[in-house]
Amino acid sequence: MRFVPAGLAAALLLAACGAGPAATPQPANTPSDISVTLTPVAEAEYPWGLAFLPNGDLLFTERVSGLKYLAAGETKAVPVSGLPEALTEGQAGYFGITLDPDFETNRTVYIAYAQGTEKDNGTAVIRARLSDDHTALEDITQIFRADSRDTTAHFGGRMQFANDGTLFITLGEGFKYMQDAQNLKITHGKIIHINSDGTIPADNPFADGTDGKPEIWSYGHRNVQGLYYDKESGVLYETEHGPKGGDEFNIIRPGANYGWPKITYGINYDGTVITEKTAMDGMEQPLTYWVPSIAPSGLTRLTSDVYPGWKGDFFAGGMNGPAGLELVRIRVEDGKVTEREDLFKGEYPIRDVTQGPDGHLYVATKDFDGIFRVDLKE
Repeated sequence: MRFVPAGLAAALLLAACGAGPAATPQPANTPSDISVTLTPVAEAEYPWGLAFLPNGDLLFTERVSGLKYLAAGETKAVPVSGLPEALTEGQAGYFGITLDPDFETNRTVYIAYAQGTEKDNGTAVIRARLSDDHTALEDITQIFRADSRDTTAHFGGRMQFANDGTLFITLGEGFKYMQDAQNLKITHGKIIHINSDGTIPADNPFADGTDGKPEIWSYGHRNVQGLYYDKESGVLYETEHGPKGGDEFNIIRPGANYGWPKITYGINYDGTVITEKTAMDGMEQPLTYWVPSIAPSGLTRLTSDVYPGWKGDFFAGGMNGPAGLELVRIRVEDGKVTEREDLFKGEYPIRDVTQGPDGHLYVATKDFDGIFRVDLKE
């Protein structure tokens, strides 16, 4: 029998007995009829974010080293110069990367990174033009900077464009500032929504600044390191780190409160209870959660037919924790998670996952490993 800490057991019992909204039911592991394996594409050190160019070339960030360019069919990436200097202590460094929706016309990329010092830092986002020879960034402009903290933990750092050309950016709460995730006057523990030039969209839930900072889209987050915008449905999805247990997969709604740290399915790392509540009125429930943790990072949805029966499923990376190092397949039907499968049985720490122009899934492993293609196992 698996041991459940007393505080967490009490929280689950409260939720089951009707203390607030019903707790999220969890599906059992659902094995597929197919198996996959990882095929090496390129070496990388601490890879963080992946962005494929339309022709199959790849841009990727390394947390410490910066930006790299990999031509399609090549195995050795080359550095791309021009990035501003990043703080690289602790969990800080260079984070997510995304392409402008009009990249083929303007060659513009967006990169998130930790800006500042150990005592005064925050997640920043730049936009820049990729040079014609892919070796440099030009015309660099900072379009966003989160509120400052004096910690090198929990930066968020994922980005996704919406159909209207606006940009979503994820932010962590800085770990020791967990209470600020509920404070609408500070950006810690929020998802941000801005125009591509950094200005504020008129339809943001707090656009007038009266009840919250104008750039805030949603709040009550811990550390969001997976983000996916479904262009067909217009729905935004995310994965975020819980503490010890309680990692989440959510649908993101404007102005919604995702509960951290007032509700959680996790506990403190020392085993003490953060809260005995897993659900409260006015706070969103995850589509699914993980106890124990997988440390989710990277999120995408398969739109190709490369893997039989998986089209439409979500894929989330997992970096560490007692649940294993993993790529997780998640099926959502009628707004509920109906299948959840651990594809690699805890073998690989995966930082990011995305679909390439060829329809294959590609993953970045967390440490001194590299970029891999997910192939069907013969």
